[in-house]
Amino acid sequence: MRSTVAALAGTVLFAAAASGFAADANSANSASGVASVLPLTDASAQHLTDDPLTAARIDELRRAVRTGNAAAAKRLLASGLTPNSLMENGDTLFTYAMRSDAPETAKVVMEAEGFDANALNRFGETPLMLAVFKGNEAIFKRLLELGASTEGAPGKWTPLHYAATEGRRTFVEYLIEHGADVNAQTKAGVTPLMMAARKPSRVVVTQLLRSGAYRDYCTDKGMSPADFARNAGDEELADYLKVERCAVKGRRNTVRIGTVEAPSNFPTR
Repeated sequence: MRSTVAALAGTVLFAAAASGFAADANSANSASGVASVLPLTDASAQHLTDDPLTAARIDELRRAVRTGNAAAAKRLLASGLTPNSLMENGDTLFTYAMRSDAPETAKVVMEAEGFDANALNRFGETPLMLAVFKGNEAIFKRLLELGASTEGAPGKWTPLHYAATEGRRTFVEYLIEHGADVNAQTKAGVTPLMMAARKPSRVVVTQLLRSGAYRDYCTDKGMSPADFARNAGDEELADYLKVERCAVKGRRNTVRIGTVEAPSNFPTR
């Protein structure tokens, strides 16, 4: 089951059928709701400059990104404009370009001097999240080289949530190798394992379990990974993930120690 993309609206809405994460009102729009407005940083506030010439050039840069004009974007960025400005909808230049399927423009922004590989857009998304969501392995790897974090903002979605949601096993592997927290939780307690179960992707579920994901972490509504699998129609996976009770309900405040591994004979498809 793939998510529906509202490409230029700055949102990627996943169905509320898995209502255990519907309460995540502050999560990324592309993940689980409408995000709160982030305070303006020096970079994102640049368009408020009193210099009308600079403001006009920033508007021109936005227009280049909006239309996927990589050459114009490169010229404007080379003139000294920051690659970390926000678009009108709250996307960064990079996340807008990726969301609107303009990877060449995204590459230009990414390689510009001063690019912040961890800059959040208004929806709480990092550049790495959009690279994962779009399945662009080359940009994903380059972002890691540029210092992109495998984590997200506290209580928000992470790149691993995105990879699990889309069933992208290669990206899951890369992220885990680079230290991603397999038990990362959103404000409502949603974990990557829950999203893999919701897909459902048995391969990614197995990857996560073997890397230490907990099947007894539940959302603040008490939904376990097994519940997500059951709602997705995979009863066999739901039975496999079934737990007697929730060890953690909602976002945890302490770190649990231990691992749970999937057996080698776990059925995949």
